[in-house]
Amino acid sequence: MLNDLIIPAKELAVVKTFQGDENQLGYHLKKQTWNLKKLPDVAILGIPEGRGSKGEELSTSPELIRTQLYSLAAFPSTVKLVDLGDIKCGATVKDTYAAVKLVAEELSGLNIRLLILGGSQELTVPLLHGFEKEELGLVLVDDRIDNIENEGAAADEFFINNLPDRTAVTLLAGQSYFIGEQWQDLLAEGTNGALLTLGEIRADYKEIEPLIRMADLVSFDFGALKVAEAPGQYRISPNGLTGEEACQIAWYAGLATTPAWFALFGYYSPNDPATLGAMMAAQISWYFIHGATKKLDDEPVDEATNFEQFVLDIEGLDEPVTFLVHPISQRWWMEVPNEDCTLFPIRIPCSRKDYLKACNNEISEKWWSYFNKS
Repeated sequence: MLNDLIIPAKELAVVKTFQGDENQLGYHLKKQTWNLKKLPDVAILGIPEGRGSKGEELSTSPELIRTQLYSLAAFPSTVKLVDLGDIKCGATVKDTYAAVKLVAEELSGLNIRLLILGGSQELTVPLLHGFEKEELGLVLVDDRIDNIENEGAAADEFFINNLPDRTAVTLLAGQSYFIGEQWQDLLAEGTNGALLTLGEIRADYKEIEPLIRMADLVSFDFGALKVAEAPGQYRISPNGLTGEEACQIAWYAGLATTPAWFALFGYYSPNDPATLGAMMAAQISWYFIHGATKKLDDEPVDEATNFEQFVLDIEGLDEPVTFLVHPISQRWWMEVPNEDCTLFPIRIPCSRKDYLKACNNEISEKWWSYFNKS
């Protein structure tokens, strides 16, 4: 099916014309081919579709980002990377959505990490519809919640209203002046999600990692970046993530315990004459791949005997709460009782800060969220 829906990378002009040396990523990507019998660690997929946005030139984004990405440093030969190419866009934008969904259906069952170069951010919706899972974890990196209901709004301005019902949404880098308090509550209550504002990220960037650790898809809007550091935005705002912070988020996505997909949307080339923004997008993408090369198999299973465990009695709870930390990665987890689980409780990602709060009889909101749900 992929052959019918995707233009292979070797047929793309940007790949054909690349003339770099063996120290560059593109040199190795040009030699790799898709093989179901030898799946890669990370695959790259472009979606050159912009008709769901007011900035239709977003369709050129995959080509321009790929040009810069191919020029960056190569990874060790032990890391298997494949560029799948670009999804074939349909006669209408709805045709493209259907193609995206079909491709996602085929790739989501393969347990590989996927770097997606968009395109406009409403493509998040067909990507998620392609996952055959009862519950989905979506991390949105954006300065606002895209839920505009105006008659003239483009699809990428209200796509959050069209997500699959089973999706838990976490928003990172939201800016309070773009997000009303009522929408923050809706995000938490309606999707079992969370919000970490730009200010909260700056206060402690390590709190990002637990929110990304079990994500199925990280959907990154290029407009979440500070425009002075990342030209190439069509919805301009002076504040936002720095390049270093954006690369850190991408790296955490690569380190996720699930085979997370990382999708970079919203790079708008008409506002980037010097291609500085394209290089920023490429560097963010590179860090996702880099994180995938360092991925850690440290998710607690069964008795979790390779984890240090801390059992805390907390006022108001009938049973103690157990925290687990991996001695090497230092990633934390906490247990939540679940009546449907006969052997082991639910274990959810957390941070050392959550543990320290519990030491002071303060249980985190994410624990309560899972406890109430179970």
